[in-house]
Amino acid sequence: MSYCRWLFSVLVSSVACASAYANSVNNVGALGQAQFQNLTEDLGAAVSYKDMMPAAPLGLTGFDIGVTAVDTHFAHGGAFQAATQSSSNNILVPSIQAQKGLPFGFDVGLTYSRVPGSNVRIMGGDVSYALIGGGLLAPALTVRGTYTKMTGVSAMGLNTRSVELCLSKGFAFITPYIGIGRVRTAGIPHTGHLSAVNVYNTKGYVGADLNFGVLNVDFEADRMAGSTSYGANLGWRL
Repeated sequence: MSYCRWLFSVLVSSVACASAYANSVNNVGALGQAQFQNLTEDLGAAVSYKDMMPAAPLGLTGFDIGVTAVDTHFAHGGAFQAATQSSSNNILVPSIQAQKGLPFGFDVGLTYSRVPGSNVRIMGGDVSYALIGGGLLAPALTVRGTYTKMTGVSAMGLNTRSVELCLSKGFAFITPYIGIGRVRTAGIPHTGHLSAVNVYNTKGYVGADLNFGVLNVDFEADRMAGSTSYGANLGWRL
């Protein structure tokens, strides 16, 4: 339990200090078309839905509510630096996430993020279906559809859609998981000299879920279009 308290303090500290290196995206009009495409791809890696849970369904009465912090290091840092007029090559996204189990192996989830020190806001959701529910010997396999939308940035709009497969297998109180997906990121400029772009990227991730009764701790690493995200989640799960 002391480990969970330590992780919670880390998450709270990360959210509190995020403003130290988060920046508002307010200089999109200064970008060229190639830079705008790079910015769209990088922000897509940060904004895309990160479920941070193993593949096994929660069940009809199950739910999970957690606080998450994800730090994304960009592949094309120059575009983000130009768009924010800063030296940042990464963004820390704290969020609140909720998952609810439904009948027949379905789960649904929602997420909301507000990046301190920035105008970036993120809302999203997912629907997943357990192709294999998992058990004592069998792994769990889930297919998941996700959607996220970035708001708060007057100079551009951005949204992501993805289809993913996640595989997990529990061992005692640890459940490792691995996933792969295809993500479409749409960047919509609100300035006349730039054109909207759609980029398609493959996303891969690995993680581990640690169960401490009703408390769960998750660690995850994601890779998409050259950008890398590292995240931690502390959740209350039943």
